[in-house]
Amino acid sequence: MLPATPAFAAPTGPNDGAGVSAPLLSETSLRVATMATNLSGEEPGELYRDLLTRTDTEALRVADAISVANPDVMVLTGMDADQDAVNSFISDYLKSPDDERSDAGYPYSYLAVGSSGVQSGADLDSDRIVGGPGDAWGQRAFAEQASTVVLSKYPINQPDVVSVSTLKWDEVAGNNLGSSELSGAVAASIPVMHNGLWDIPIEYRGERVHILAAQTEPAHSSYGFGALRQKDELKVVADYIAGEDYVVADDGAKAEGLDGDRIVVTGALAQRTESTAAALALGADLGRDDALNDSGNFVIPNQGWNVLGQGRIGAEAPEDFQLLPGATPEAIETSDLIWTDIQF
Repeated sequence: MLPATPAFAAPTGPNDGAGVSAPLLSETSLRVATMATNLSGEEPGELYRDLLTRTDTEALRVADAISVANPDVMVLTGMDADQDAVNSFISDYLKSPDDERSDAGYPYSYLAVGSSGVQSGADLDSDRIVGGPGDAWGQRAFAEQASTVVLSKYPINQPDVVSVSTLKWDEVAGNNLGSSELSGAVAASIPVMHNGLWDIPIEYRGERVHILAAQTEPAHSSYGFGALRQKDELKVVADYIAGEDYVVADDGAKAEGLDGDRIVVTGALAQRTESTAAALALGADLGRDDALNDSGNFVIPNQGWNVLGQGRIGAEAPEDFQLLPGATPEAIETSDLIWTDIQF
């Protein structure tokens, strides 16, 4: 299996942190939000070109929600990890002077690139030809396609970001691989994470906060093993937090655990009914039975936080303080923005 392209973090504008104006930053609480998007092109650079028109329908939809919520940390799943596209989205949609939308500024971004889009070396789509998107992990055309992008008003500690994207499924303790139809070289080489798990430390009020962003097996996946894999993806998230030795990061380091740290687990965590219970159980393990979710997207702070408010922003949803039920509606590819306000 070819190595995955590493993820990277970078400021999204000229400010280095010292130049972030005070009104951008919350003084009493941290608002973390996530949203499943379709901000993706069929080839590298296509999303950037689409965004340059300043009329991209999906970008406008996402920007509208972000403008209303104005979160401190925004986790976008399903977005191409293209720095030019991210910069264009911020300048032309979130901060455009030509619209009536309230500006939302993000001096920092993390563009996650994991195992999806990396060629498997096998005929995964059974078309008798090895190569192309159908034979890549995640069935993607290139590594950055439909990945995870994190926008932050607070500095991202780039050297300490941890990526878990190449961990093989058969290396997961007590895995469900044996119950799948996979065998041989594919079973021995398939990554457990559909794309990856990223531990992104931010500096907030003098303390380190771990934003754990993940994007698990999507609802549209044609893989018959998707539900089994997703359960083990959620297990990896929990075991990374617990510091289980088998969880090895892409740089070869073993998970050290985050006991006692401030954590927020977020992203597209459960697009399948069978995995909803596992995602909710993850919230319970973190001491948070009131974890917010919508269509499989979750924001789960651990028990080190006080939850001040939660909500969902969408075309037909109230904008503020709506607690969502534990049951996940029918899975869809895009979703409303969901947010949680937390405080320590």
